[in-house]
Parts: sequence; C-alpha cells; structure tokens
Amino acid sequence: MAARMSKKELKSPDAFQSTFERLGDYVAENKTRVTVVGTALLCAILIAAGIYFYWSHYSNSALKLYAKAQGNIIAGGETKEVLEENARIFDQLIKKYPHSWSGRLAYYHLGNIEYNNGEYDLAISCYEKFVRKAGSDKTGVKFLALSSMGYAYEAKKDFDGALKCFEKAQKEGKTGFETLGLQNIARAYEELDNKEKALEYYKKALEKTTDPSAGISLKRKIATLS
Repeated sequence: MAARMSKKELKSPDAFQSTFERLGDYVAENKTRVTVVGTALLCAILIAAGIYFYWSHYSNSALKLYAKAQGNIIAGGETKEVLEENARIFDQLIKKYPHSWSGRLAYYHLGNIEYNNGEYDLAISCYEKFVRKAGSDKTGVKFLALSSMGYAYEAKKDFDGALKCFEKAQKEGKTGFETLGLQNIARAYEELDNKEKALEYYKKALEKTTDPSAGISLKRKIATLS
C-alpha cells in the first residue's frame, strides 16, 4: 500500500510546479529578451540545417558528375573520345564544385590526361593545383600527384625538378608506396649522374620491396652502378 502523504506535504508546493511558475514569471517579466533569444536560437538552427542540406546536395551533385567520368572509362576504355569527354567533365567539376573533394580530384585526373597527351607543362600545372588544394591526404592521391609531376619533369628532361617532386612525394610517407618513391628518387639521381646517391636509394628500395621480381631488377641495377 502506498504511504499516505502528510498534511504538511500536501500543502507544500510541487517542485516541478514551483519551477514552472517561476519560469512563467520570468518570461512574463522579460518578454523582449526571451523573444530575441528564442528568435536568435531558431535562426541559428535554421541556418545550420540549411548549410547541412546545401552542402549535402553540393557534394552529392559533384560526386555524381565524377562518377559519370569513371563510368565513361569503364564503358569505353581510355580512348581519345572518352578522355576528351572526361576532360570536359573534370573542367565542369572544377568550375561548378571547386570546394568538393571531387572538384579538387578533377585537377589530378586532368593532369593525367594532359600528361598522356604530351602536354607536360599543363600536366604539371594541374598536379600543382591539386597538391595545393588537397591539404592533408590519407588516400595516397597526393603522393601519386607529386610522383606524376616528377614524371612530367622527367619527360621534359628536367631531372632537378623531377627529383624535388619525388622527394616531396616520399615525405608524404604513404604505406605501400615507399619502394616506388625510393626508386623514383634513385632514378632521378642516376639521371643527374650522381651514382653514389642513386646507389643509396636503390639499396633502400631493395630493403623495402616485397616483390621478388622488383628485387631482382633492383639487384641488377645496384650491381651495374657498383
């Protein structure tokens, strides 16, 4: 059986009711202040919701356009016609969605297209723009962009420029790319006729590689330079 409340307890104001009444009194006495604060809070919520939905739509639209370019390659391969169409798509991504990851990534893909077309200066420009906009990168694309920039400098016979790019790429420290990065640096030193540094980096690459065929190739290269 529930305990019977005393007369004193029955006469005492309920805690919730008392708090509610005090809140009501405060609102009544401070209508203007409460209205301003409430309006500001509502506006903040609406703005935050608007930003969220806008950014979601913005990012999804960019991603759909990016997926279209990837679908073109899957369906038609990397033919001249497909690459030309994709170049237009990537250019559109850059112009319409510059703040999305897809828009930034478009610079990297444009760089690859220009490189394959033999337009090495344009390729370097695209790679540089991607690297500037990429910020911190956990995907490894920044390493690939810097390495590709180095290949473009190599194609131009600018081995100093290539070496700088390969060294920057190696500082990204992406697991799985160490051997490739070390080989790139070694090759650049070899082209610069610095056999001592070339040997140093080929040996480092050999220590890192887990690919038997790559190991054989590196051992031959080391033997030749030695």
